Amino acid sequence: MFLAKFFSSEGMDLLPDGYLFTLPHFVYMAASVLFVLYIVLWLKIDNPKRNKILVIVMCGLLWFFKYAGEAVFIYESLAYETPVSSFTHGFWDWRTLISFQICGVNNVLLPIAILFNVKPLKDFTFVSSIIGGTLVILYPSTVLFGDPFVLTFPMLRSLIVHMILVGLPLFLIRTGEFRLEWKHWKRTLIGTLLMIAWPMYGNLVVDPGANYMFLMNNPFYGGPIPVFNALPVGIHVIVLMPLVFGLIALTYVILLKWQKRLDKRPIPQT
Repeated sequence: MFLAKFFSSEGMDLLPDGYLFTLPHFVYMAASVLFVLYIVLWLKIDNPKRNKILVIVMCGLLWFFKYAGEAVFIYESLAYETPVSSFTHGFWDWRTLISFQICGVNNVLLPIAILFNVKPLKDFTFVSSIIGGTLVILYPSTVLFGDPFVLTFPMLRSLIVHMILVGLPLFLIRTGEFRLEWKHWKRTLIGTLLMIAWPMYGNLVVDPGANYMFLMNNPFYGGPIPVFNALPVGIHVIVLMPLVFGLIALTYVILLKWQKRLDKRPIPQT
């Protein structure tokens, strides 16, 4: 009975913001902060082999949770006449392969960029993974749902994935495996434009009526978040787009300053 409840997406449509800034949310934020601080500040990085194993494990976890989660949703579409949640879908579905959400896309692309050293892909995936993961941690509408004390696999998947999306790029910057540079800003711009076009394709063609990346409707309207809770549909996109590019610019500034501090680290004596 426990396993049947655990491997289920039941409740994913319940109370999407019911736990915003409550004890479960604060616990999740604290756990996320501690994880990120550990791998970007406290974890020793003097062993390249161990660092490589850690990166491979985190990339593997991203892929595992992505497709193991899709297996749950596909099983539910086959086993039940009515959908268990709005995430339930068949095997022949775009969401099975990748996603129309920024975190879901990076769930697939970030490991590809890292493991296969696709340098033009790294700039965008690193920056957008950090932003996307952080925003979900701050607004965990797809992490905490239903009863947050009744753990399900989709919930565990989202909890772990978004921590890794933030922590993994920062870890690779810390170890010197990747450097963000202003001169490659066009890569991030192109990636961002494609990331906006991709969910719009999903909203309009693949899954009409969907609201991927919140481009079609304002999920914050009437909710607890100031400013966004008063923006009507359509107007919210006019505010959302500059905010996206502003967050990207802010992330660049913060990461570049952090890299300068890392460059001043004393060289270990051999």
